[in-house]
Amino acid sequence: MNIKLEKGINKDNASLLCKWSNEQGKAFQEQWMGPKISYPLSYGKIKDLENVFSIFNNGEFVGMIQEIQIGKDNVHIGRFVINPQKTGLGLGTEALKRFVDFIFKDDNIESISLAVFDFNQNARKLYEKLGFEINEIIEVPKLKYIMRRHR
Repeated sequence: MNIKLEKGINKDNASLLCKWSNEQGKAFQEQWMGPKISYPLSYGKIKDLENVFSIFNNGEFVGMIQEIQIGKDNVHIGRFVINPQKTGLGLGTEALKRFVDFIFKDDNIESISLAVFDFNQNARKLYEKLGFEINEIIEVPKLKYIMRRHR
C-alpha cells in the first residue's frame, strides 16, 4: 500500500467518483456527501467543491476527502469516500492517517472534527481507531455524531 494525497481532483477521477457513488444509490451518496448535494452525483457538483484532495494508492485513484470548514484552530473534514470495491483493505485508515498528519502540520490547528451518521458503524469504528471521540450528538433528521480529535 502506498497512499498519497493530492490537492484537487481532475475530471476523469471526478467522473469515476460519480460512477461509484451513483451505482451505490442515493443513501450511499448522502452518507458520504451529506444532504446538501443532490442525487445523482455529477461532475458539475464536484468541480465547484473547495479544498478537495484526491486519494491514490500506488498511483491509482481510490477516493476523495475534503476540508469542509477551516476555523481558527479546528479543521472540519468530510466528504470522505473510498471506492466501494476497495473498502476493507485498509485504504481508508491509511488515507485518513495521512490526512490528519497533513492537517496537524499547521501548528495553529488544535483539533479536527467530522460528522458521521449513527448507521455508518464502519466509519465510526475507523474514526475511533484513529483517536476521534464523540463530541456532540445531533438527532435530526438522522442520528449523527460530531467527532473530534485533538493533537
